[in-house]
Amino acid sequence: MDGAQIAIRMKDKRIGILFLTIFIDLLGFGIVIPNLSPITKSFAEISHVGFSPNVAVGLAAGVFSIIQFIFAPIFGSLSDRIGRRPIILGSIIANIIGYYLLGIAGSFWMLMVARIVSGFGSANIAAAQAYIADITPPQERAKRMGIIGAAFGLGFVFGPFIGGELYSMGELAGGQGLYYIGVFTAILCAVNFVLAWILLPESLVDKVSEYRKVSETFKGMVTVWRIEVIGELFLVSFIYTAAFSMMQTNASVLWDEKYHLKPNEIGYVFAMIGVFSAVVQGGLIGVFQKKLGIKKMLIWGCPMAAIGLTLIPLPPDATWFYPVQVIAVMFLAFANGLLMPSINSLVSLNAPPDAQGKILGLLQSMGSLARAIGPLVSGFLYDYYSSLPYFGGGILMMVAFVLALALSKSIKFDIRN
Repeated sequence: MDGAQIAIRMKDKRIGILFLTIFIDLLGFGIVIPNLSPITKSFAEISHVGFSPNVAVGLAAGVFSIIQFIFAPIFGSLSDRIGRRPIILGSIIANIIGYYLLGIAGSFWMLMVARIVSGFGSANIAAAQAYIADITPPQERAKRMGIIGAAFGLGFVFGPFIGGELYSMGELAGGQGLYYIGVFTAILCAVNFVLAWILLPESLVDKVSEYRKVSETFKGMVTVWRIEVIGELFLVSFIYTAAFSMMQTNASVLWDEKYHLKPNEIGYVFAMIGVFSAVVQGGLIGVFQKKLGIKKMLIWGCPMAAIGLTLIPLPPDATWFYPVQVIAVMFLAFANGLLMPSINSLVSLNAPPDAQGKILGLLQSMGSLARAIGPLVSGFLYDYYSSLPYFGGGILMMVAFVLALALSKSIKFDIRN
């Protein structure tokens, strides 16, 4: 075996370890999903926070994304200077602390502290994307960027189920549901840390020597919109993330109130979304790239998302719920599989080599901002008319479709396998 073959095998091994690291990280996130909202509401009622418990639920969800919004570009820029490995390892330690604090939380404000620390620890995806860009040739980046989406999908499949079971076991053990969730997830992140420490070497060869001030990083959030191609890609990504988060925020409420689904049945639907997303992003990205190319992946992902979002509230009753939802979920899974890897790949390909982490960090930060704004908008729309978050999301994605069409004319290259 010659040196080139050995290098290829080493890179493939690092991709596998990175996938495992991201999966464990996102599995911990998924474990919290089914129980966070009712626990937050209960704590808010007990703690007499001075505002509506429903507002408290939104605040607990929003603060996580706001912290990600602030720290993703900082971590991305810092990873260009000191390397990807220290950022990834440090963020895992923050998650260990955040989840343990969640487990021992006894009030709304302690829960908020736990969510802030976990948001800080979860601002590491940009460093992971930059790691992939470091070790992957341009023609394979869309496919390998898809592992992050696949890891999220799998975490979304297994996490809520495990979280529900843990909470039930904890409650049977004497009202320790939250403690079981927090401690188990902290242990999971500790295992993640050990694996990453042993098996994930540094990927960055040429580190940036100059120091970037935090103020310069935030100025980048403004100036990046002016960069040809990258600014438009940021806008398409922002619209899609906001539209999808609008759906996520109130879907469980809609399914409960309109279709009378039980909590475990709602979990099955979310699991179905995760399964389809993992299959598409983990196994079909290479096929899409070969048949369509990155530009068409970007273009056609938008109307697919519009169709999937619009279908969700359309079933007239419970009889039609599952047939329609299966179709909606398939459209959303294919949309996610087309859009996110193509956006991440095109941003990476158009970013300067010495600013991969910074630009990808800004992209993740904008995504966090969209996940903070989307739920807020969705709450107002749902309060007015229950179908509006989904119809509104569909309209937004058609706007993104027009933007993607215009952008495709400015992209002077396309990549196929």
